[in-house]
Amino acid sequence: MFDRLFGRGSSATTHARSASPVVTEEGLVYPAPNGDAAAWLSSPFQFEHAADLGARLGQVFVEGFGTRRQGDFLLGWGDVYQLLAHPELASYQEALSIPPQTTARPRLLSRGALMDSDFSVLLDSWVDDQGRPLQPAPRLLGRVLTVGNERSLVPAEVDELLSEIASFHACPPAARSLAFKEQVFGRLRRLAKATGCPVSDYVERTVVLTPEKLQLSLDGRGDADGKLVEVTPGFEDAPTEWLSVFDRMPLQDSYDVPDGASLVRVVLTPEVKSVLAEVKAMPGRRVAGHRAQAFVRNPFAVLGDAAKSVIDAEQFEEALENAGIHFTRFTPRVERGAQGEVVRVALIVETLAPLGVQSEPVWLEEPRHLDTFVSKLDEALTYGAQCFRWKQHELEVVGESIEHLGLMSAWLREWLQPTLWTADEVLDISRYAERIEGFGEETPYVTPVIARTDSGNNWFEGNVTVGLKLKPAGGDEPALVPYRFDEVPSLEEAVGQAERQGQDTVRLPGLQRPVPLQDAKRAVAALAKAVIEVRKQEFEPTEAGGVSRPKKRLVVKRNLDEVDYNEERADSLRCLSEQEPWLPSTLRPEIQLKPHQLEGVAWLQHLWEASPDRCRGALLADDMGLGKTLQLLTFIAACFEKNPTLAPALVVAPVALLENWRQELERFFLPGTLPLLMLYGDSLKALRAGKHDVDAELRHQGVTRLLKKNWVGDAKLVLTTYETMRDLEFALAAQPWSVMVCDEAQKIKTPGAMVTRSAKKQQVRFRIACTGTPVENTLADLWCLFDFIQAGMLGALNHFSRTYRQPIEAKTPEQRAKVAELRALIEPQIKHRKKIDVAKDLPTPVEEAACKALPMSVYQRRLYDGAMRVLQEQRATNPTAQLQALMAIRKICSDPHGHAESDVRAISVQRLVNESPKLGWLVDLLKGLAARPADDHKVIVFCEFRELQLVLQRVIAAFFGFAPSIVNGDTTADPRASEGRQQLIDQFQRKQGFNVIILSPLAVGFGVNIQAANHVVHFTRTWNPAKEDQATARAYRIGQTRTVSVYYPGVVADGIKSFDQTLDELLGRKRALAADMLNGCSDLRVGDFAELM
Repeated sequence: MFDRLFGRGSSATTHARSASPVVTEEGLVYPAPNGDAAAWLSSPFQFEHAADLGARLGQVFVEGFGTRRQGDFLLGWGDVYQLLAHPELASYQEALSIPPQTTARPRLLSRGALMDSDFSVLLDSWVDDQGRPLQPAPRLLGRVLTVGNERSLVPAEVDELLSEIASFHACPPAARSLAFKEQVFGRLRRLAKATGCPVSDYVERTVVLTPEKLQLSLDGRGDADGKLVEVTPGFEDAPTEWLSVFDRMPLQDSYDVPDGASLVRVVLTPEVKSVLAEVKAMPGRRVAGHRAQAFVRNPFAVLGDAAKSVIDAEQFEEALENAGIHFTRFTPRVERGAQGEVVRVALIVETLAPLGVQSEPVWLEEPRHLDTFVSKLDEALTYGAQCFRWKQHELEVVGESIEHLGLMSAWLREWLQPTLWTADEVLDISRYAERIEGFGEETPYVTPVIARTDSGNNWFEGNVTVGLKLKPAGGDEPALVPYRFDEVPSLEEAVGQAERQGQDTVRLPGLQRPVPLQDAKRAVAALAKAVIEVRKQEFEPTEAGGVSRPKKRLVVKRNLDEVDYNEERADSLRCLSEQEPWLPSTLRPEIQLKPHQLEGVAWLQHLWEASPDRCRGALLADDMGLGKTLQLLTFIAACFEKNPTLAPALVVAPVALLENWRQELERFFLPGTLPLLMLYGDSLKALRAGKHDVDAELRHQGVTRLLKKNWVGDAKLVLTTYETMRDLEFALAAQPWSVMVCDEAQKIKTPGAMVTRSAKKQQVRFRIACTGTPVENTLADLWCLFDFIQAGMLGALNHFSRTYRQPIEAKTPEQRAKVAELRALIEPQIKHRKKIDVAKDLPTPVEEAACKALPMSVYQRRLYDGAMRVLQEQRATNPTAQLQALMAIRKICSDPHGHAESDVRAISVQRLVNESPKLGWLVDLLKGLAARPADDHKVIVFCEFRELQLVLQRVIAAFFGFAPSIVNGDTTADPRASEGRQQLIDQFQRKQGFNVIILSPLAVGFGVNIQAANHVVHFTRTWNPAKEDQATARAYRIGQTRTVSVYYPGVVADGIKSFDQTLDELLGRKRALAADMLNGCSDLRVGDFAELM
């Protein structure tokens, strides 16, 4: 049973056939494996042979298509046609085994005459697009036409025709009244003509009209106070005598209308009859007075609900135009003075006439005039009026009137109490921090260069040079790095990979240091566009560059070449270890801070007391999992409790971590401790200043991203993102802050990045940078963080870079003395503690080393040796392609089938496990843990490759009967969302007994705590031990009561040193070096694998 359910030892082809849909009259029926459709769609990878189909049907079901029944999934014919029209799901047609559409058409045959009791319309035969009968005779089941062995789907318009025939035959013969037969016949005849279906002679000759739409003609007379409108109803193909017959005879279901020598039968649908009844009720088909005003403006409201389906709005507008009936509408405009204040308001009154729009302004010179007009408009909207009178004008109430009311109401409030942002206010340098030197245009860190080789006018590949111009960190001239056309895709790939990994910087080939990601993205996109256009000979040099004109921004003193801005620091700031912290009374009584947390709060309070004259900030660099957020919230709450008049505090963090800040505040502190403003998402939208809140001069200078005045309100703590701080720098930099926290402060470690400059522009009494890795690549990271918290203390960047070396680079006594000098300089303002040193009650994690030497399978070794040969060839002939070859080797070690096979889904679970040593080892590990459910083992499997994640999910489902959740970086961070990341993690932690979750190490950098897990498997390894440890720290952190077992599975082979072995050694060396914070912990590079190559 188990083998049959999960496809072990069976061919994928057999399973694919068993999962094909069954064609029925209702639609396509997809039988559920094991007869449980709910389980199939919600956990498709429990059903290996139908996993892909189940996953797709699950997506279809979520989109609102189909019916999930107990034992199968029904995709009704209506859903089939809607799905094929869906912009994204139409591509599922082949995967869902929906047949291609046919060009064949049915031929209709009638039996008897309409007056006969046994009259009927039949589907006689099928013909091809040339009108020839199909051979052999086709079979129609549902909407699938089978001719021989070929199956095809009838088109949507033919489906409508067949449904009409089916409806006719579904009605018992005794219930088929003449009116019913006439209505069906008229619709069938019209549909047949529209789809090109051939019909019998009787159907061709017998004309029965069943209009479903009416065309109204209008004749308007009189003035605004005595309006009279005559209404003439017609329809498509209406006989010339239709109106006279309609007027002469009482309302009825059908009419015989003379049409030359013959009669045309006009049969009314209930909806058309309902509208004609309203017209018939008008004396002489005329409406007058207020009813006429309402009718010409909204006939649907006058003629009843049926009018919406019977009257075409565009046709009615045309009828109004033909009748000379015109509407007067208004558009409000505001006139502002030199300071942007409201001077007066105009109503641009527009009369829509056949020769165009006639307009005139009506001025409201005083606030009371505007107040009166706003009241009149508000009254008209309240009572649902179609128009209202203002002075000599009859003004129409339209959809925009609600927006106009809001706009004019805002102008009225502003007129009475101005709230406009003016250039004099926003561009007043005194509103900002001392570090702001003025207003200007900040150029990108890296810019594209596209130039001709010669001085001619021809732009072709051999005559064009492309490159990137890099702005130096210091005062050197910008450096130009040229690229060949065929090297530009590698730049795009580097940018794309950095984006997928959520990085803020990117290391581009040919550049010596990382550059800001957004600058690189714009520049590389411009180069790629230029390459394409040059090759097509469509390049326009006036459009080259792709970089929009820089907008005015705040210009910060950068301290790059020399110290432009310096903040004094006291000579002695040392905090005594026995100093006790002052804890806020709003800390929940049951919360007890750990000793190291108490020490951290006391240290922050000690530095705070020295601010702003003798100290400006701190760098909290504790290990992950030591409770930095709790320490910071305790410190901030204590500051406000001691001095409630302080300016608000600002926390800047990645969006996923902001939600964690909110939760920690609610968890550890009493309600109302720190009134909170979440300055992102929907809350931010409500606070943005509109274009009417900014004066013309600011708009001209490109300063439009502002917040409404008094936007902070009563908030004491504002949470926002780095991107919001960057984009709204004028608004945030003008707001004084008592404390500013940059959480995950590695986001501001790049000196040239715009987000770094924006952080340094804020006017803050006390700044805190919070990161567990203050040095990631070079000591410039540390300089940048200290230039934020205590500007100028470490000098200018150029001098700092020449003076100090990382400990690993310090070779001479002088260099080592400089390292000691640097440590002493930063020591009073940095707190860097390891879990192993301070969290005494936290069980030490155990690394299981045996799994690092798993023998390669024969299948894997063959792939590995082939990839190594390719790597050697690339090294000799194309060094720039070495990374791609190395990535292939890396993949073979963890996912050999994903590297070599075109469709891993077609491979049985047993083969996957047998030929992938890591998978086999993982299954054995999980079996041992699952065998002891009382021990409540919880396992995190880290894997960054999406396709391999699905393989892991499928294999685990096969062996353990449940599909573990997968959490990636693009899963929503808000736990209130239905499938939010935190909700998936909470579900994992709450489940009793054994459980597994699959996480991307890139998704867990911020705010993810999984203390329920006691096993961490790094199935694939990042190229940075700090990021690897950060992932492990999701389980190994305060609150963990069990020993965490950590696994780094790797493969080995006889006679070689494998990639996994090399990677493990390299990461081990980096991890050892990173024990000294100043050494940093950068990513591995291709050159580090020289021994392997």
